[in-house]
Amino acid sequence: MIDRTNKYYLTTAEMLVMRAIWLADHDLVLNEVVRDCNAAYGKDWKPQTVSTYLSHLVQKQFLRMDRNGKIYSYHPIVKAQDYMKYNVQNFVEFWGLSPAEMMKNYLQIRGSTKEERDEVRAYIAKLEEENKK
Repeated sequence: MIDRTNKYYLTTAEMLVMRAIWLADHDLVLNEVVRDCNAAYGKDWKPQTVSTYLSHLVQKQFLRMDRNGKIYSYHPIVKAQDYMKYNVQNFVEFWGLSPAEMMKNYLQIRGSTKEERDEVRAYIAKLEEENKK
């Protein structure tokens, strides 16, 4: 069951808006968020629609809204990495997966390159080394 009262619960549309903001190298204004979401996700959102999503994200304390004259810019409060970690943890807990099961399922669906597998091996070796200490 989805807990819509949870601080980290976002609708799909809100996630897309946050992703556009997280990927930006500067705080975005409304028209930039509209442009980026429409281009990246094949949407045809109007400014009023995106403005509503931005308001929700400010209320949920994912974003800070800064005013400069008549223009508002949006700055992320919640970091992308924190949001991702939270969602991965919830997913794993919901399905009762071990790390190995999660990785196996993910790789069966997506596949991996040799470089990615080497990176995973290096990370596991690092964890094993840390556990020896």
